Amino acid sequence: MIRLRPIQTEQTFSIIPSTYNTTTLGNATLSLIENGTDVEDGGLSFSVALSSNGNFIEVSLTPSVTLKEGQIYTVTIKSSTDIYYRDLIYITAETSKKEVFTLPDNYNEYNSGKDEYIVL
Repeated sequence: MIRLRPIQTEQTFSIIPSTYNTTTLGNATLSLIENGTDVEDGGLSFSVALSSNGNFIEVSLTPSVTLKEGQIYTVTIKSSTDIYYRDLIYITAETSKKEVFTLPDNYNEYNSGKDEYIVL
């Protein structure tokens, strides 16, 4: 999963696609679809470049809408016949990579007094 910030300016992230040909990837299309609503950002722009060590592709993405805090988007880089890369993007303002998401410690246990099971 890729983490991006809830802003409308350019952000860069690294991927490992199925092809390292930057010309092919640059001619591909990138779709960014909001999960839950299936709304696609149709006006985004992107560029690709080989990383300095040659192991990754750097994708620079500029959305046409402000990305929503806490939302998950599906990103796909594809041509008319092939999918080169697909992943999820999580939008968060949290920049610390050491921060770990944990569930709360307090749970309310439901106890009706008797356990009933139905076997079919």
